[in-house]
Amino acid sequence: MSYSNRIFFYGPVGLLLLIIVLYSVFWRVQADTLAARLDRANGGEVIPGVVFAFAEKSVSGYPFRLDAILSGVTFSHRAPEGETAWRTEQLAVHALSYNQNRFIFEVTGLQSFARPPLQPGTVPRVTYVTPAIARASAIFAAGKLARVDIDLWGVEAKEATLGADPRNTFTADRAQLHLLARPDNTIDVALQIANAKIGAGLTGVTELALPTLALMGKLTQAQNFVPLTSGQSSIAEAASAWRQNAGVFSVSDLAVNWGSAHADLKGDLTLDDQGTLSGTLTGDSIVNGSQRVPFGLTFMNGAIRLASTAATRRP
Repeated sequence: MSYSNRIFFYGPVGLLLLIIVLYSVFWRVQADTLAARLDRANGGEVIPGVVFAFAEKSVSGYPFRLDAILSGVTFSHRAPEGETAWRTEQLAVHALSYNQNRFIFEVTGLQSFARPPLQPGTVPRVTYVTPAIARASAIFAAGKLARVDIDLWGVEAKEATLGADPRNTFTADRAQLHLLARPDNTIDVALQIANAKIGAGLTGVTELALPTLALMGKLTQAQNFVPLTSGQSSIAEAASAWRQNAGVFSVSDLAVNWGSAHADLKGDLTLDDQGTLSGTLTGDSIVNGSQRVPFGLTFMNGAIRLASTAATRRP
């Protein structure tokens, strides 16, 4: 075989090997960069006031993905009234090694949500959640969070606070939340919950079955959330700025099924001085497939109550 023939034979093979080596180096640099970023973030604030911590990590996914598996993960916020925290046994973060503007998240194992006590000096409130499948995705544009999608299957939640009513439970076949930032300073919101059951301890009467709950709405004045989505302000600061600038959560449709009744509601909700939703959603409910009656829900002081018939009756 002549020298020129060897070049044509071995040249493409050598070029392929060179590309593989260069890409392997590129992937290793990306993996090491991600691992270093996680180490720097561990135990510190990911956004003002929210501390991120984990016990162990591993990074894999060669050749085309970056898969970071974190164990013993906690996101916490401390305030004078107590700690608010989300803890999960394992969190997985997935991204393409050549495009890190899109991320997919998965959590497994027991999740717990801790909240400050209702009364000073009492025990903190704790809720355990064990979804069969828990996934989320996030898309960034120009360094800001542009879209979030959360999808939970087989949700089971129960209050684990010391001395709590064991009937304080919530289950659902599936729960989804979708947020999409729009160029007109609004955020589209879509929420869907299928076959939910609220325990008697929470309703105060008996277990409530909600075969369907679907919400469509829009957050106005979304520019107030830009510092939050870029990691420069706290959740409380963003919420306060949104409230002070007359931000509104405009619900275009809230469809609820329960028993033999169905209701479609709409209205505007805002934040009160305590940072809880305030306002009334009104509409009609259809009972037994034919009887139509005024119906409404009032949000006040962190609770949801049935609105009075007079308040919900349309002119």
